Amino acid sequence: MAEELINIERKASIFCIELNRPQRVNALSRDLLLALCAAVDEAQRDTSVRAIVIHGAGKGFSSGFDLKDQMALAPVGAAIWREILDLDFKATMQFWDCKKPTIAAVHGPCLAGAFELALACDYTIASSDAFFGEPELKFGAGIVGRIYSWNTRDINQWACRSLPG
Repeated sequence: MAEELINIERKASIFCIELNRPQRVNALSRDLLLALCAAVDEAQRDTSVRAIVIHGAGKGFSSGFDLKDQMALAPVGAAIWREILDLDFKATMQFWDCKKPTIAAVHGPCLAGAFELALACDYTIASSDAFFGEPELKFGAGIVGRIYSWNTRDINQWACRSLPG
């Protein structure tokens, strides 16, 4: 039986999502992103869930998008790359658009796509060993341009939203 890419644990009204690829520092593969999107959908539909917490198994939150996984697909052409990048963006935006409070609990590396995911959460709590980065920027890649608008659009977004009961 294949190991689960994410683990879900419910602690009272808290829906905890654990990224579970510690051997790859929880690199965000296509299958992991699909499982993550399904988990957030589940949490959104569940009326007993009042908050979502995401964290990583092992020595870090996440090393970011799994480039090895993407290269194994041997993507060629704009249509295939669009599909890959759309999934990356969808997973991040699910946290941004979530109607319930989202919290990234970060330890160790939080890089690239994982950093973008943490920025999309309402709160990020970092341990003393956490570090953040966007290494893809030196190559002119990443969705960081969109992050700037996130950080200025709603300076205090929860002041403008009503928290669930």
